[in-house]
Amino acid sequence: MKRAFLVILCMASCFCEEMVSKNDIADNIQINAENMEYSTSQKEADAKGSVVLRYIVKGAQVILKADNLHVIFDDHGNLIKAIAEGAVEINYKNTRLYAARCIHNFDQNTAICTGDDVKLLQDKNELHGKEATLDIQRHVFTMQTDQQEQVSCIIYPNKE
Repeated sequence: MKRAFLVILCMASCFCEEMVSKNDIADNIQINAENMEYSTSQKEADAKGSVVLRYIVKGAQVILKADNLHVIFDDHGNLIKAIAEGAVEINYKNTRLYAARCIHNFDQNTAICTGDDVKLLQDKNELHGKEATLDIQRHVFTMQTDQQEQVSCIIYPNKE
């Protein structure tokens, strides 16, 4: 049985509310890596070594860094799925997410990130667990961990 901590419209609202959906993806998708292979027949790309994926969501740049990245495109060149593995870091506006592995299904508007210490940082706020699920449509972020541990959350109120 997993313990779950649900944060609705708290820390995740900024990250989820404007996360990319298949209709929001900018025309310019950039992938940089030490080496990369692209299959035009399969519409897939594999990038290895210091991978950086950049795309724009509602005028703001999303930067995903990882050791390895596998991406799948549709017939029009839009991202369908991105699987990032090894030292995954996602930066978007004032939010950073760290994990060992992330799978983002653009057509389902979900992302699942896993690892020994999955971390979501927004400004000074922190959320730690083993598995983070982003439901972009509903603007819900769920952090889970195994039954021997608990999810950790530190939220600093605004002093304004």
